[in-house]
Amino acid sequence: MKKTTLSLVVATLVSAPLFADDSLKLEGELRFGAVQTDTETTKAQTTLALGGKLSLDKTWRENFGSTITFFTTNALGNQDEEGLFLGSQNQSYSIVGEAYIWGRFANTTLKVGRQSVENPFVNSDDIGMVPNTYQAISLENKSLKKTTLTLLALDKYAGVDSDVPESFTYVQDSHDPLYVVGVVYEGFSNTTLQAWAYAFDDVTYSYFEASYEGSFANFAVQYANQEHSNSAYGVQVEKSFDALSLNASYNKVEGMVSNGLGGGPFFTSSEDHTIADTQDQEALHVGAEYSYNDLTLGASYTDFDKGEDETDIALAYRVTKAHSLELIYSDMGDDGTLTRFFAHYNF
Repeated sequence: MKKTTLSLVVATLVSAPLFADDSLKLEGELRFGAVQTDTETTKAQTTLALGGKLSLDKTWRENFGSTITFFTTNALGNQDEEGLFLGSQNQSYSIVGEAYIWGRFANTTLKVGRQSVENPFVNSDDIGMVPNTYQAISLENKSLKKTTLTLLALDKYAGVDSDVPESFTYVQDSHDPLYVVGVVYEGFSNTTLQAWAYAFDDVTYSYFEASYEGSFANFAVQYANQEHSNSAYGVQVEKSFDALSLNASYNKVEGMVSNGLGGGPFFTSSEDHTIADTQDQEALHVGAEYSYNDLTLGASYTDFDKGEDETDIALAYRVTKAHSLELIYSDMGDDGTLTRFFAHYNF
């Protein structure tokens, strides 16, 4: 399987220029990843993987088409237990993560099938080798000025946050769909307002966020409610000085909240830890990012009052338009360290 998968990727890179039909678009990414976890109770564990994605989009009519995306991750050598990179049995795997038909009618776009989804509590969370994708029906409408309405029904997902990353499994024990409604409004100057509602079987999530891009600084506030007196609110401020950007944020939880399906929307989320899944959690986050030409260096510290604090250092370098490198180091106190390296080649 490994040889077949890698041969397919190489063959695609070589043959991509042959696709001259404007109605047929082929694109993808070749990704090399390395991850190491180290704790006080276990020795360092390292996993290397080579994979990526291959996506084919075909326009059958002016406003109708289909998309299919193949994802793969293949362990190189030693395969330590690492859920970010491998499958549920610590194995390499390949999956058709996207396979949907799409149609555009006036101001409405409809997608039916396996697809990528991005909203506060349902998102790709692309932090490893294969992101989350969802089996869903999604509708996006922009008939109202400066307004985007999203309707979504999904029942299965696969990828990095799933218990079985290598296959699509139900998001609810009942096998019933999760329904999502969202509205994003950008009608006020430099301001974005958004509201989302999620109807699970036994709980309803709601999320509200307002952000403002000012001449002095950028500000944002958020509020999430997950029923049964479980809620969280947060504030965030960002200030830029040419190549340097500074940010600070605060979250407070009443009860206990979840990240949902994905990485969650909370302002103080670090690379690994968030305010989720801890009773009455509070967190304070400060960070800085500096960019010089094609090099970006970021550093942040998050103080969790009921969990281990986390320090993150991230380095990104754009080698060419198609090729980039990433290094992310996370120190989580008694929870150990997490180091990730990625090399991306996009075509």
